[in-house]
Amino acid sequence: MPGFTPLRTVFFRRALRSALAGCRSLLDVGCGGASPLAATGFRDLAVGVDISAAALRDARRSGFHRALVQADAAALDRVFRPRSFDAVVALDVIEHLAREAALALVAALERTARRRVVIFTPNGFVAQPPTPDNPFQLHRSGFSARDMRALGYRVRGIGGLRWVCGPFAEVRWRPRALWNRVADATAPLVYRAPDLAFALLCTKEVGAPTAP
Repeated sequence: MPGFTPLRTVFFRRALRSALAGCRSLLDVGCGGASPLAATGFRDLAVGVDISAAALRDARRSGFHRALVQADAAALDRVFRPRSFDAVVALDVIEHLAREAALALVAALERTARRRVVIFTPNGFVAQPPTPDNPFQLHRSGFSARDMRALGYRVRGIGGLRWVCGPFAEVRWRPRALWNRVADATAPLVYRAPDLAFALLCTKEVGAPTAP
C-alpha cells in the first residue's frame, strides 16, 4: 500500500531519533544507498562511509549526507580521527563481519565517537546469504542482547518477536500479510524486552554532551 509504513518501522525510526538526541554531527558507517537515518529528521552534519561505490552513488542521490567517503569500515581509524563525530552509527553492519573483526569495529566506533555510539543488528546469528548484486549481504556473526549489554550498551528490542522474521528481516511464513501483522503488533512489546526481539538497537555513551 503506497504511503503505508509498518508499525515496527515506525518504532525503529522513533528509537533512532531518540538515540541521536543532542547530537549535531554523525558518522553513518556502512551507510548503504538508502540509510534509515534519512527518515529520522536529523538535519545537522551527517557523513556516510561505505565500501560499495554503487551504494555511495545511490546515497548521493538521496541527498541526506553532507559528505560521502568510500572506505572499508575496518579502516575507520585510518580515515577518521578519534572523537570526530558526536554520534557514530552502524546500522546492519557488525553481523557482516567475523566476530573478532566485528568486535574490533565496535572498538573503532567507540574511539571515533565524541559522545555516543549507536549499533543496530539482529538479535543473535541470523543466517543470510549474499545476493547476486551485493556479496556483502552475507552474515558472518551474531550478537545477542546479552552480548551487547556485556559490551556496555543499553539495548532496545526492534522488529517484533524474534522468531517471526528471518533473512533480510522478512517474515518466515505464509500468509505473509498475517505474519507481518504479528511482527507489527509485537513491536511495542519487545521494545523493553530485547531478548525476545528480532533485532537490537544498542546505544553507548562514550563522552560528555556537546556544549550548547
